[in-house]
Amino acid sequence: GDVRNLGKPVELATKYFTWGADEVTFLNITGFRDFPLGDLPMLEVLKQTSEKVFVPLTVGGGIREFTDSEGKFYSSLDVASEYFQSGADKISIGSEAVHAAEDYFGGGKQLSGSTSIEQISEKYGKQAVVISIDPRRVYVKDPADCAPLKAVKTEILGPGGEEYCWWQCTVKGR
Repeated sequence: GDVRNLGKPVELATKYFTWGADEVTFLNITGFRDFPLGDLPMLEVLKQTSEKVFVPLTVGGGIREFTDSEGKFYSSLDVASEYFQSGADKISIGSEAVHAAEDYFGGGKQLSGSTSIEQISEKYGKQAVVISIDPRRVYVKDPADCAPLKAVKTEILGPGGEEYCWWQCTVKGR
């Protein structure tokens, strides 16, 4: 659907808190595109909201490792730490969680200690890390077409009339 401007984020978060929300989540859905620590408006939104809203604040988007244009490396822990210092109580990891799961299952189901989930939860506690999954349907005509994955019969037919689908986790919106 279309993106709609519903108001200023700090004011909206304050309204939701007043109405009884027990947590407020900010998702910076374009955070994966560029330098997440350069997103000063998001950091300022967190700072201002944390002064007025007294329920857990969660932020997601762009929590990943990257190298800036000057060649300086930042870990996902560096990005998360900046969000925590700006007022977040929790961070939400999406694409990086998919990569961590792929590494886990591909590596004999062994934890490496190097994933963003492990590093951030080690420093800030498990309660501070939320995993966000963006699933999408992948349609198939025959369940055997996606073995060893399990396809299910769906009432919502695929674009080619496919009656079966399986779910895929998206990464970076794709």
